[in-house]
Amino acid sequence: MHKVVIIEDEPLARSKLRRLLQQVPDRTEIVAELSSVAEVNAFLAEVSAVDVIFSDIELTDGNVFQSFQRRTAPCPVIFITAYDQFMLDAFETHGIAYLLKPYSAEKLLQAWQKFRQLTSASPETIPVPALAQLHALLNTLPTQCNAPEYPSRLAIRQQQQIYFLSVSDLVYIQADGGLVLGYDNTGKRHFLPYPSLQTLMSVLDPACFFRVNRSEVVQLKYIERLERYCKNTLVLQLKPCGVQLKTSQSRTAAFTAWLGV
Repeated sequence: MHKVVIIEDEPLARSKLRRLLQQVPDRTEIVAELSSVAEVNAFLAEVSAVDVIFSDIELTDGNVFQSFQRRTAPCPVIFITAYDQFMLDAFETHGIAYLLKPYSAEKLLQAWQKFRQLTSASPETIPVPALAQLHALLNTLPTQCNAPEYPSRLAIRQQQQIYFLSVSDLVYIQADGGLVLGYDNTGKRHFLPYPSLQTLMSVLDPACFFRVNRSEVVQLKYIERLERYCKNTLVLQLKPCGVQLKTSQSRTAAFTAWLGV
């Protein structure tokens, strides 16, 4: 029995990971699910025997590396994140694999097999030169040569000024007539400088944003839960604003596949 800890602040992402862990060829027991840096700090201060940690990086109250810098991880860590810029930090923090969201069951199984190979090796074979570990982490990432770059901020023109809106703060986006409106995590509305949702979607990261119906787009990390509305339609409850969006019947199957649920 392998004891597993999950560090993840998104309920849907936790649910997906729990489901995929049931498919690995070994018995696992999830001994803790943590969703904040504060919870991780408390756990590491009193941690007992743990075999492997699956960890997101950006949590609700900060970066998980804040915790691992205070206390060394007690076991190998498999990082699961939507961002690839933390790879070197992961390498320095007992990271043995680095999965980019949305990841597949196959990718998770590969990371699990790597964990099993490392932990079943004889003690004299465990140390690996730093360069070799770095190459191993690099090999877990998709090829970045032709990967598109998505803007982290959008320039918004308002009267006589221009301000910048962080894309990570966008909870959902709506098309209303000839306007494209973005709503941030404080509930504020922004008039986005795009003529249509289709044009806007071409500059947003498809791993983070999904068009749930003809006129609405949602960002993954703000989906709190899903509810069945009627046949082939789901209601999305969004945090922190409490807004509800509905998938169209034609988009529901693609949406659940995008989520991996």
